[in-house]
Amino acid sequence: MSVNYHAFQSRGVLFASHEVVCRQWQEEFTGYDPARIARILCLEADETYLYLNYYQCPYRLRLKDGVLMRRSGDEWTEELYFNEAMAVYHLLYYTRDLPVVSGKWVPSHTIDGVVSRNPSVKDPLLSPFEKMYEGKTEELRKACLSAGGQEIKAGDAAFEFRAFPQVPLRLVFWDQDEDFPARVQILVDQCVTDFVHYETVGCLIADLLDRL
Repeated sequence: MSVNYHAFQSRGVLFASHEVVCRQWQEEFTGYDPARIARILCLEADETYLYLNYYQCPYRLRLKDGVLMRRSGDEWTEELYFNEAMAVYHLLYYTRDLPVVSGKWVPSHTIDGVVSRNPSVKDPLLSPFEKMYEGKTEELRKACLSAGGQEIKAGDAAFEFRAFPQVPLRLVFWDQDEDFPARVQILVDQCVTDFVHYETVGCLIADLLDRL
């Protein structure tokens, strides 16, 4: 089953509502020493917090109890959604000592090691997105620019985004024509699992599409 399915199920679900998982990750990072990850990812930290950005939005981890927060206007909120919380925790947990950004782009669905898939099963994240922007390439382009995407040459519209500074994603869109319906593909770096778990990619995709 596609990792996008699990991210789809968690879309719009508050992290705190998954009490066991929420407690598990907060306990994992209680008393966390940020020195290693701050050095590898070039993050800022002080005695109280570790700071990072996710899709250009500021987040911070409270070191004493592992609680994540997102900047909302002039304040910080602990009310995070499941996908965004897991994305941040996974980056901090799974990043290797010497992670690599290969520069080689691969389809996001290929990194989980599944060799065969049922082509008749529609992707729960991508299929509705394709339908939403069918015949609306210019609207998609404007949405991508507004969300901080950098336009690249591919398909009918294509943009590169940074979930984290070291974790880029590319969205490539082909609009409908007389032979084919609209189609979208998400590409990730071949070595993305040097930074996150492969299941995290579904969370990154869900949060990207929500921004569009």
